[in-house]
Amino acid sequence: MRCIRLAAIVGLVCSLNFLEGAQAAQEQVGSWTLETDNNARIVSMSYLNPPAGLGIVQMLVLDIDANAKATQGHLTFKNGVKRNMIKEEVAYYYELLEGPKTVWDYLDAKNQVTKYAPATTPLPERLAGHFIRVIIQNGRNFFGTLAFESARPGGFSLAMDGAIGGPIRFENSIVREVQAARD
Repeated sequence: MRCIRLAAIVGLVCSLNFLEGAQAAQEQVGSWTLETDNNARIVSMSYLNPPAGLGIVQMLVLDIDANAKATQGHLTFKNGVKRNMIKEEVAYYYELLEGPKTVWDYLDAKNQVTKYAPATTPLPERLAGHFIRVIIQNGRNFFGTLAFESARPGGFSLAMDGAIGGPIRFENSIVREVQAARD
C-alpha cells in the first residue's frame, strides 16, 4: 500500500512538472533569459553572473508584470544562498542591465506593441495612464506612464520611476516613436 501511494505521488509531481513546462518557454535575448507564458508574455527574466560587487552573485531573477515593469526579484549567490531583493535593488539592476529595453525589444519582435509617431500624428487620448516606451530621435529610450496636459498641446509628459522633479515633458517633434504594449 505504501509503494502504491508513493508511486501515485511521484506520478502526480511528474505530471505537474510536465504541465508547467508545457505552459512556459524560455528565450535568450542578449544576456537575459526571458521566461514567458502561453501568450508569449514575459513573466520573469534572469541574468547569469550579473556585474555585482565582488563577483559573488551567480544569478539575478526579476518578476515582470503586464506593464513590462520589474516588480520583485531575488539574487542567488555563488555559495548557493538566495536572498530576496528590496524594491530599490530591483529597480537599480533592471535599469543598470537594460532590462526595460530588453523587454520592449522582445515585445516589439513578437508584434506585441502598437507603435505611434507623434511627430506626424497626435497620440490617442486613450493612451493616457498607460506605461509606454518613448524613443527620441537620437535613439535614446525612456519608459514611464503617459500623461497629457491640455494647457500644453504638441507634446506629452512621462512619469518615470525614480525621476526627480516630476514627469519629463516631451515635445512631439523630438519623438521618433512611442510604443504601447498590446492587451
